[in-house]
Amino acid sequence: MITIKVKRNENINRVLQRFKAAVMSEGTLKTAKEKSHFVKPCIRKRLKSKEATRQKKKDEMKLIRQAQNEQNEWYR
Repeated sequence: MITIKVKRNENINRVLQRFKAAVMSEGTLKTAKEKSHFVKPCIRKRLKSKEATRQKKKDEMKLIRQAQNEQNEWYR
């Protein structure tokens, strides 16, 4: 359970920012969205596989960019 203590004379916007940060770090909102409807196990596996593929592609692109940056540094 998330609790945010409001300090005396603290701006309400600042309190809301702290609350939002606490919710995001705890993962409450993500869990609520995931459990808002039932997802079949086969679809869950498919989504997990797609996410893994996307992450692998992202990691490969990051390595390519790093290699290009290193190569550009050699030519300077």
